[in-house]
Amino acid sequence: MTGEKNTLETVFDEASSILLLAPSLGEGESDTCIELLHPDNSDKNALWVSYTKSPDAQLRRWRTHSDHAPANVGVVSVGDSMRSVGTASPQGGAAQELDAGVKTVTNPNDLTGLGINITEHLSRWQDNGNRTVVCVDSLTAMLQYVELQTAYEFLHVLTGRLYASDAVAHFHMDPGAHDDQTVESIASLCDAVVELRDDERRIRCR
Repeated sequence: MTGEKNTLETVFDEASSILLLAPSLGEGESDTCIELLHPDNSDKNALWVSYTKSPDAQLRRWRTHSDHAPANVGVVSVGDSMRSVGTASPQGGAAQELDAGVKTVTNPNDLTGLGINITEHLSRWQDNGNRTVVCVDSLTAMLQYVELQTAYEFLHVLTGRLYASDAVAHFHMDPGAHDDQTVESIASLCDAVVELRDDERRIRCR
């Protein structure tokens, strides 16, 4: 990747797929995640794909940064990340949307099922006029269940679908859990890389 951008605002405006490199329990990961979802006052479709966090936890992240709930909410819960969706649901239409929008992929190896569920959300929102933002948490968890080549092929197709849908997605990955070749292989699929290291935020764009 070449070139550099200084702000997440610019990355959000210009990138369709963003790799967020941060230690899983490191400081700043949660705040950067929400910034990449860009929870401003404009209506958005928010989709969380989670191996590690419950739908409630994902919504709480958003609501700590914005009083403006997503217009539509979707969750694809992978493996055992599913929890209650009642207590933290946003108000109004998004609450009903969440009730209907939580899908579960029981087997973490099932990337076909995962792709189908993500595509269903993208298709359902395609003509509603809102920007779609997506958080995938995390690729480190995904790579515990599938080989790198399998994940690479899946993400290659997925990033194409996201671009075609004018969505902005970021993918969490813990660089300390992978060798450099694995990280760079995944990074090559993305328009931008945001890395949190040594209390600094480094941004690389194509």
